Amino acid sequence: MQYAKNDQSNDILFVAVEIPTTIQKYELEKEFQGLILSKIENSLVGEIGNNKFLFSSSFGVLTFCNFSHNEIKTILHRLNIPGAQSYETSWLNQDYPMIIDPSYENPIIDSHTIKYNKFNKSVASIISLTLSQSVGLEKREKSLEAKMIDSKRIYEKIENIKIKDRKDLMRFSGSIAKERFDILNQLYLLDKPDIAWDDNELESLYNQLSAQLELKNRFEVIEYKIEHLKESVELATNLVNQKSSEYLEWIIIWLIAIEIIFTIYDFFIR
Repeated sequence: MQYAKNDQSNDILFVAVEIPTTIQKYELEKEFQGLILSKIENSLVGEIGNNKFLFSSSFGVLTFCNFSHNEIKTILHRLNIPGAQSYETSWLNQDYPMIIDPSYENPIIDSHTIKYNKFNKSVASIISLTLSQSVGLEKREKSLEAKMIDSKRIYEKIENIKIKDRKDLMRFSGSIAKERFDILNQLYLLDKPDIAWDDNELESLYNQLSAQLELKNRFEVIEYKIEHLKESVELATNLVNQKSSEYLEWIIIWLIAIEIIFTIYDFFIR
């Protein structure tokens, strides 16, 4: 498959797309013969065509570097991603254009563009990783919004919560714990990428783009929401446990009462 060149060779478009499943290495190698893949932060990056890179994260985000929208649709279709032809509306996505200009000795990033004087695999990987983290965070943000609605329902019926609700509460608590684990284990928001440690310009590129996308601030909001969800579940669980204890206490009291009645019956009547 031949890919067309961009109309403006100085402009490169990055597009990160949420996908419903994680693309495995063998799937990419099977679809793109001779593709050489390397790893960055447990994700895969490979060059497809001249200066066209595909970044596959381990948390279900594909980032396309230097591809047109039609080329992106074609690749998504080849990888059997549902809704490929309408990915802009079917899946979460985020794009960021890059302008390559020799006058920019250091990377400059604003809310609209990335400006830099060089472009290579390392630069593409840093930008792709950061954009994929942003889309991955947005995916988690939407998931937590749904859980916040569930949490509201818990608070609304907390006075009338039943012992039989314990199973649902435990399932909800488990989903919250998994959400937090996945964020810390997969999105790598607390660590700088390894390839940026020994390169000041790559580090600056990552730090600027991360700040522009507000990754750390958004992560802190997610942490706050998760803590709120944990507290609401713990409160509801404590109430259920208290009601369960009271229920067991009454059963024990009634059993003792029945035993006393039978003892009295046996002693005085029989």
